[in-house]
Amino acid sequence: MQILFIACYSPFINNSAAIETLQYLNQLSNDNEVHLLTVDFPKNSIYYDENHARLMSGNIKVHAISGGKLLEILMPKAAKIPVNQPERKFFNLTKVLKKLKKVLELPDMYIYWAFKAARYGKKLCHEIDFKVIFSMHEPPSSHICAYLIKKKHPTLSWVSYWSDPWFKDPGRINSYYLKKKVNQYFEEKAVRNSDKLIFVTDINRRDFIDTYELVPDTCFLLTRGYDKVVYDRLRKENKPDLIENNKINIIYAGEIFHQLRNSNPFIDVIEELKKERNDLYEKLNILFFGNIDDDNVKKRLISNEIIKVLPRITFGEALKYLLNSDILLLFGNKNSKQIPAKIYDYFGTNSWILVIYGDKNDPLIPLTKGHYKCYGVNNESIAIKNALLELITRVKAGKHSKEDSSYEWGNIGDRLFKILGD
Repeated sequence: MQILFIACYSPFINNSAAIETLQYLNQLSNDNEVHLLTVDFPKNSIYYDENHARLMSGNIKVHAISGGKLLEILMPKAAKIPVNQPERKFFNLTKVLKKLKKVLELPDMYIYWAFKAARYGKKLCHEIDFKVIFSMHEPPSSHICAYLIKKKHPTLSWVSYWSDPWFKDPGRINSYYLKKKVNQYFEEKAVRNSDKLIFVTDINRRDFIDTYELVPDTCFLLTRGYDKVVYDRLRKENKPDLIENNKINIIYAGEIFHQLRNSNPFIDVIEELKKERNDLYEKLNILFFGNIDDDNVKKRLISNEIIKVLPRITFGEALKYLLNSDILLLFGNKNSKQIPAKIYDYFGTNSWILVIYGDKNDPLIPLTKGHYKCYGVNNESIAIKNALLELITRVKAGKHSKEDSSYEWGNIGDRLFKILGD
């Protein structure tokens, strides 16, 4: 079967959505001819990662379309920041660019790409007999591109994948009037013209069904997973340099955006341990990988000698750290229907997982509450402290968790093929 796979975030960059794209691409390429229509990311971008791209199946045909000069200018550039040191800013250009970016995002920075890639995709559909369009959100422009192609080729089946809410995303629903209207308009176009829709969380699935009066049988629930073959191979390799054998290694791999994730109560707990249980404090080795957009949070973390704040690393390197950790840290999102996708990577490890919920409606709660690997708590210092002490006690006693094979890609892939095959 010929599949036109549309995703702004491709395996050529290193973020959570790109990892998700990679896994779906590799699964679909096993028995299908897959063409990836994506953004041609600048190689000097902070997100560009050719090592991640090497994990993509060689059978996939890539069509990379430029996002335009403005996108290239606004794209954060890679820069070497000293390990465990805050980024130094000499002037406010970064703040200016961020403000400009927020104004121009209609609905995101890839809207110009969406129209340009759609023109390319329409021509491609005349050359190749595609059976299915498969588009991945986030970001929304992937769906906009797919909608424009579907509009030109209405007999093509379109499966749209919704990792997060779109219009009701906390970062968009409170936008200025024009941006809200653009998001609302294109979301409805994408929903109404999709033949099938795939959701990651049931709360998001039910919300879309209710909002647009969709037929439930056209809306599917499918999570991300982990690749056992890759995990087993990485387990045989040497431990990463920053893993310390004589300490309890706690890892967080991912972004911390203060609007969504509040890490201050966790930092409060670490500072309390330093005062009250310094012997235990010094047994911890805590590593944060990825961007932190709040300089105060970054400074608080770095002020603790047992914590290292490091730049983003490749997906493969991140997996090595996860597989050699004792405790994995996960922050849920505030006021959101989105589940941080790293939880599915965490499920493939033998580590315990400390889940700090964003709020009382966090969709992580039904996924992790009562799960044998997870210790889920509200984002309050007392609850976090008790949970952390409990998990440390387990690790010191030599007790380890085990992987949850129900989230292995072999099981999830079967459900994906069933949706597309129908």
